[in-house]
Amino acid sequence: MLLQVYWEISPYVFELGWLKLKWYGLCFALAVLAGYWVLLQQFKRRNLPQHLVALLVQYQFLGGLIGARLGQVLFYDLPYYIAHPAEILFIWHGGLASHGAAVGGFVATYLFFRKYPILSYLQLIDLLAVPAAVIGGLIRIGNLMNSEIVGKPTQLAWAFIFPMYDAQPRHPSQLYEALMLFSIFTLLFWLHQRRTLPIGFLSGLFFTLTFGIRYCLEFFKENAGISQPLNLVLTLLGAGILVWVGICQANKTKVAQ
Repeated sequence: MLLQVYWEISPYVFELGWLKLKWYGLCFALAVLAGYWVLLQQFKRRNLPQHLVALLVQYQFLGGLIGARLGQVLFYDLPYYIAHPAEILFIWHGGLASHGAAVGGFVATYLFFRKYPILSYLQLIDLLAVPAAVIGGLIRIGNLMNSEIVGKPTQLAWAFIFPMYDAQPRHPSQLYEALMLFSIFTLLFWLHQRRTLPIGFLSGLFFTLTFGIRYCLEFFKENAGISQPLNLVLTLLGAGILVWVGICQANKTKVAQ
């Protein structure tokens, strides 16, 4: 019980009259900067035109934001938004779904690929899988600062009490996912920097690990709801990519022999 954390943190970094900065907004900004830096390192390693990094980040930012909002609307609160359609545009009221962000990222990558075919579409997805992990981790830290997406009640020693939500000790599910995503980022970044990998391997590994582990972690999350089947779909997508990569590599080996 002595280790339980009473998490009474203001969602605002500071408030100066009308000027307010939320921790979630700060984490979101840090996520964009971190994604830019990681992509820049990857472009340098592959001798790709570095001036396109900022443009690719813009594509991903818009695609991910639009996809995340539409995902929230379609997957989680469709009856509400049908009754209040204007609210769809009010993203400052909250409500962004990571599964929708993934779909939006796929679309944005395709649009970028059509205009700037510097790599194949799947090679671009491989590049983007690496920063996606650290971006997701920072967003989950933002959720923690907002005392949202809380875990189920527990009496474990490391439980968090979120007084803005209720008075029960709960799993810090935001931290579970953040630590998972930062660990996956470390693995993917190391693999990309140190190994020559077959096309599709990084993206397949990202989706399989991220959404497979998340599927398990969400048993500790309050109101996981539709997230579970969506996690399963993206896990299967990642596993399918890895199987396809394995088949392609096996065929190359046979041809070489």
